Amino acid sequence: MFGLIKIWIYEKLDCWMGGLLDYSPSRNPPIQQSSKEGSALIIVLSVAVVLALIVANFAADMNAELKAAGGNIEEAVNAQLSRSALALARLVELGQDNAQLYANGYGDAYLISGTEDYESVIEELEVYRTGYELGRGMLAYQLVYKSAAIAANELDENGWHRLFEVACDMDEGTERSELVDRILDWIDSDSNARANGMEEDDYQDLDTPRHAKNDDLDSDEELMLVYGITPELFYGTGNPARLEDGMIWGGGLQRYLIGDNSPEGEASAQYILAGTYAEDMAVDEDDELEYERVNALPETLYLIAQGFIPEVREEETSSIFNDEQDEIVFHSRRFLLVKLKLGEENDVGYELEDMVDNASGEMVDRILTYGVPDEE
Repeated sequence: MFGLIKIWIYEKLDCWMGGLLDYSPSRNPPIQQSSKEGSALIIVLSVAVVLALIVANFAADMNAELKAAGGNIEEAVNAQLSRSALALARLVELGQDNAQLYANGYGDAYLISGTEDYESVIEELEVYRTGYELGRGMLAYQLVYKSAAIAANELDENGWHRLFEVACDMDEGTERSELVDRILDWIDSDSNARANGMEEDDYQDLDTPRHAKNDDLDSDEELMLVYGITPELFYGTGNPARLEDGMIWGGGLQRYLIGDNSPEGEASAQYILAGTYAEDMAVDEDDELEYERVNALPETLYLIAQGFIPEVREEETSSIFNDEQDEIVFHSRRFLLVKLKLGEENDVGYELEDMVDNASGEMVDRILTYGVPDEE
């Protein structure tokens, strides 16, 4: 009786499990059939592989999300640090009354007020220029004085002609005369068009009509609103700067409006402004590093504020400086490029005229040095 009960139980189990059990009474206990055992193993392994792939993909997605979140946090920290650097510059230097400007030949500038011992003050302010720690990051700022910058609103007719000659390689002729007359008509206060110029009626007849400004330029980029001034002429697209006869030629209008502190850049500015050529181009590098007072405060200064998170070094050193280059090793950083304009009264300091948040390194480099091309 007990044997019959066992056989009946095995029959029911075999039915439920799809025939995987052999309940023959001649074999006790029953065994699995080998072919069906192999199929079940393959199914189990396949499911395990799929689950492993799902887990691995989920882990990779989570890792990417964590990195993205970390990058967003660092970007936010750097943005706040760069704005803190701007606030520090306004507190320490820009907001001073009756400040005097000291600059070296490379355009590095300091605003100092109420002291004759400017060298000691520069040494103290240097702390903020090399990097001031704040929280887990650092902030820094730099004032840049472009002594060879050309003020567009102060150029006369001959100066504009020479600027197009130098910056755009444009010979004297109808095209250059048209551009110069249109610029002068744009910034003058009357409505009388010059021989080759354009005034309000002419601008209203364009396919895309606009009003003539009849006032000073608010920014250099406004020149591209003057009919005929293209981005190619303004930025120098297709006409890279080059050294020739001790001067910089080509590179577009913007290069000369920003200014280049190199001897070649100063020679170009002298020719554009006065129509004369520089005689002596010899420069002593040590003299270029010396700070001297700028007698008349320039109308425009540039401020480069930055926030950055230094890269953590190995355990053998906690320094954030590169031992070989003696420079900060950046993990990430953010630039804030500010154009400063002298207040209406010289004793009120500089005010913010324009600002580019998260400026590209290329743009900052253009403001800092504007790179003198190598002679071929």
